[in-house]
Amino acid sequence: MIMPLKGLKIGIALVVAVIMLGTFGAGASFAAPHKVPTFVILINGYTVSGNGYWMMGVNIYQQLVDAGYIVGIMSYYGPFSINFSNGYQYIIQNFNGTNNTPIETISATFAQALITIEQKYGSVNFDIVAHSMGGLITMYMLENYILPINLKNVITIGSPFEGTNAAYVAYFLGMIGVSSYQNAGYQDEEMMPGSAFITNLNNYQSNVTSNYPNTVITAYAGNYDPWWGYIIFFGASNDGLVPDYSALGFYHNYQFVFPDLHSPDWDQYTWGGISYFEDQNVANTIMNNLAGNY
Repeated sequence: MIMPLKGLKIGIALVVAVIMLGTFGAGASFAAPHKVPTFVILINGYTVSGNGYWMMGVNIYQQLVDAGYIVGIMSYYGPFSINFSNGYQYIIQNFNGTNNTPIETISATFAQALITIEQKYGSVNFDIVAHSMGGLITMYMLENYILPINLKNVITIGSPFEGTNAAYVAYFLGMIGVSSYQNAGYQDEEMMPGSAFITNLNNYQSNVTSNYPNTVITAYAGNYDPWWGYIIFFGASNDGLVPDYSALGFYHNYQFVFPDLHSPDWDQYTWGGISYFEDQNVANTIMNNLAGNY
């Protein structure tokens, strides 16, 4: 059962006993009896479904699997699903996610998924690596739900915590019928700077540390600075879709700004720089952070 916080006064008695008998890092094996399995959940960004970008470029997904993690990719357009490398699938077929599905709804569904996984596998560790809007889904969940799980790390990649002017562009293109943006809807409105969602998310960010005091939160940003980014972000450093001040604008323990990296959505429009998913340095940083090296 998930436990919402805002507007409710609920007495919560929760004891989570976690025995850490070693550091889980690259090359570790679940065969060792003293190792606690770690589930790494990769969350897609806005309009991205299926395996998204995680298997492209340097294949962050496979590198995590090879390091011994149980890795799942979460999709929330169409049926909600998390498909794990060990063969387990968490699917809600009657969830019909679209660009009009509120971020809050996706967050609540994600919270229930984590509880189900915990109930199925027992006391395991969880890490979350979330790209773009996936970071908003994750942080809203952490603000509003106390989950009986051992969440070790959360890494956000280019997430618009203070909104992004690119949401205005996407919404406008959708309104005038540009085919690739024809599904623009409520999620665009939520990601606009100053929206009710962005305002509430930032107003309650202190809940994250009180709800998950032992979770390490790390924020990534890119500063490719393409010409269109300078126009829509008024000169602020950005990855083409999200300015770095927005990607780093939410509570975090550590941050990394990757030079000359852009959002993967802009691959076909760029003549220099590469995306987060094409840079081995990003993959190495993720691996190190999940292993406890920051």
